Amino acid sequence: MSNDINEKLHLLRSRRDAQKKWIADEAPYMVADQRHLDANTPERAYWHYGYASALTDVLDLLEGRPSNQKPGNTGSSTRSRSGDQDE
Repeated sequence: MSNDINEKLHLLRSRRDAQKKWIADEAPYMVADQRHLDANTPERAYWHYGYASALTDVLDLLEGRPSNQKPGNTGSSTRSRSGDQDE
């Protein structure tokens, strides 16, 4: 594989790992709850929105377009469940 592909794969794995860590730290119940599978729920809508956003990010990366993601932002939420800004 070319260096460019390896760098992109590394970036994608890093983003995935950061998301998994955030979920484990902030929402461990999410894995068991699986609310995104319930029809007509906000969780399902957010799941589809997040998935579509992730696909757009991957396509942008592979096609060489600039990412909308700010440096240092792993894509995880910056707000806590109460809506207050995380520190």
